[in-house]
Amino acid sequence: MGRIIFLLPIALRTMMLPFPFPVAGGRADAGEQLVSSAVSTAIRALLSRVEDLQVSVHCQPVSKLLQGALDGFSLRGRGLVIKNSFRAEILRVDTDAIAIDLGAILGGRVRLLRPTVAVTSVVLREEDINAAFEAPLVVSKMRGIAVEGGGQTLAFEKTRIQLGEDNRVHFETDILLEQSGERLHTGLQARLTVEEQRRIVLADVLFEDDDPRSREWAALFVAHFNRLMDIDKFNLDGATLRIQRLYTRNRQLTFEGRANINHFPGTKGR
Repeated sequence: MGRIIFLLPIALRTMMLPFPFPVAGGRADAGEQLVSSAVSTAIRALLSRVEDLQVSVHCQPVSKLLQGALDGFSLRGRGLVIKNSFRAEILRVDTDAIAIDLGAILGGRVRLLRPTVAVTSVVLREEDINAAFEAPLVVSKMRGIAVEGGGQTLAFEKTRIQLGEDNRVHFETDILLEQSGERLHTGLQARLTVEEQRRIVLADVLFEDDDPRSREWAALFVAHFNRLMDIDKFNLDGATLRIQRLYTRNRQLTFEGRANINHFPGTKGR
């Protein structure tokens, strides 16, 4: 979700290009459509692939854009792929009113004159989550997990998730003891929950293997997953993201959340 929020600076910069706004007597929404089309093109250029993308810039009169103001921004997308690795089946973003420093735009930066709020919903398919587990960024986060008291480290490989109903999930993973090469396969069932609107955690865990060592290493997987899924650690410069709802249905995982955006990356205090 964090990567999605920061598609907005590119969108806002595109909005401020010198478009030929409709003159008095013309259709009021013609300018909105023109700007929306340009913003859609700019966002598509940031994505590896996209099946469908619809962008709506809300601004009446459209000439307010010349003052750096708009009433809101909406995005609806399907099949969006970022960095050839992370795919969202459905994406929805809606913002409150936005005020932009036009002087900063001319300097190639996007600076908010006041904070704004974006409400977002993201739907992920089971197969896309499993594909993301193979992405280099995720693989790097699943290595070098310390085993308490032993000076040894684990790696979690070939991790797969199955999404059930009512937030129930099933994980399978290979656990590798990196120093010796010892490997075992384990599985577990759990319930996805949200704590303090910022942490996605595995709760009510049921380990499927009775072997004590397997259970110990599987417990390390759960603890590592819970640490990783703290969104305050995602370093979203200028934004505070909160997950208001999470649910599974039809082998899909849906997040509904809210981002309070104070500034965009690299623009604080400028």
